[in-house]
Parts: sequence; structure tokens; C-alpha cells
Amino acid sequence: MPTWQWLLIVIGIVIVLGSAAIAIWIRRSGLTAASAAAELRAIGLDLARLPGRLRRLAADECVPRKARWLLIGLAIYIASPIDPIPDFLPVIGHLDEVILVPIILVRIRRMIPAEVWDEYFPKRS
Repeated sequence: MPTWQWLLIVIGIVIVLGSAAIAIWIRRSGLTAASAAAELRAIGLDLARLPGRLRRLAADECVPRKARWLLIGLAIYIASPIDPIPDFLPVIGHLDEVILVPIILVRIRRMIPAEVWDEYFPKRS
């Protein structure tokens, strides 16, 4: 069998296993992409200011260590060129970020005390 066929088989296996791992993690977390996106809209996240606010939030001493590690891991995951689904694939390449980032941010939000979160992300009135 030619090398390119083996490469396609390996890429297919990686995509299937990566998708299965994401699906299992989402199911165990009890969140859906729709509920995560709705919750992010409800707390009024401004995407243009989000990276700076998250950086300052991670530097705050009142934030639990696990939430800090998740914030750092999320930043590395977003910036990393290595993904379960490569970004050069049209549409599905960025689908893992579109699904995982809101879900992880909602999970981080649940770990952080409300008064600390409100300091960095004031509610819109």
C-alpha cells in the first residue's frame, strides 16, 4: 500500500478518536455546545477584550489553581498548531475550537467565586 494511503488512514483514525474523546468529555461535563454558548452570551462576554481579561483573571490570587491551569491550557490549545482536527481542513478544522472553548470557559466560570468573576467581567445592565 502506498505511503499516502497509510497517511490518510492515520488521519482518519485520529479524527475519529479525537471526535470520540471530545464527545465523551462533553457528555461527562453535562454541557452542550448550545448551552455553553447561551451561558457565555448571558454573562456578556466581549470577545475583543476576552484574552486580556482572561490573562488578568489567571493572574489573580483568588482564582483556584485548577482554574488557572485550565486557563493556561486553553490558551496553549488555542495557540497551538497541533489539533485533533487540523485547522487546514475547511469548516471542520476550526470546529474543535468553536465547541471546546465555550465549554471550557463555562467550566472555568463555575470554579471561580462570583465576586472575583464580577470584578473582571462586570454584568451588563
